[in-house]
Amino acid sequence: MSYSAEDKYILQHLLEAYPEEGCGILQNKKGKLVWIPSTNEAENPEEEFIINSDDYLKASLTGDIYAVVHSHPDASPELSEADKKASNYLGVKYIVYSVPEGTKVEYTPRENPLLGREYNFGTNDCWGLARDFYKKEFDITLPIMQFKDNWWEEGLNYFDDLFEDFGFVEVAEPKFGDIILFKIYNNIPNHCGVYLEEDIFMHHAVDRLSCRESLYPLWIKNISRYARYAKS
Repeated sequence: MSYSAEDKYILQHLLEAYPEEGCGILQNKKGKLVWIPSTNEAENPEEEFIINSDDYLKASLTGDIYAVVHSHPDASPELSEADKKASNYLGVKYIVYSVPEGTKVEYTPRENPLLGREYNFGTNDCWGLARDFYKKEFDITLPIMQFKDNWWEEGLNYFDDLFEDFGFVEVAEPKFGDIILFKIYNNIPNHCGVYLEEDIFMHHAVDRLSCRESLYPLWIKNISRYARYAKS
């Protein structure tokens, strides 16, 4: 079997992680693929993988995510249903290598509908909906944020800390596509939605299907601010 330069670097990292699942990111940076190895932070790394969230965020902010890569030790490179679901949610290719054999399978995601999604924290949630909306409506790929569950209870402020880096500016009045940040039973923004028209917005609340709702009378009381994408 012949290997590309990227394959060789990737396989070296995956073999070093063997017999655990190795993982990393193929980044599209100015039209060229860059391999970014990562650590597997899963509790059971011989059977699953979780890419380091800082590695993923850095790759998202400095380029585009071309593919998520991981290995199947002593197993077929065929993607599991969980792999396919994650690929479809993220909207990025998944590449799986069998190690130590070295064969690989690539999976290209299909479109994920915006409305009627079942809630799943970290995959189908409020920020995931906003990301997919921006990609579908504006062909803008927003970075992925790897949230910790109930982060606001630890004093973390993902939205305010990162929105400027993501290219958003605060605005007084919303228009189609602006992000709405909400404070739900907290002083830290912990939910977001997308403004549509005439006080209607789209969002994905915990344990609900993604939907369109009116800001009145409930949600208007919890708005922290409106944010508009202004990155050129």
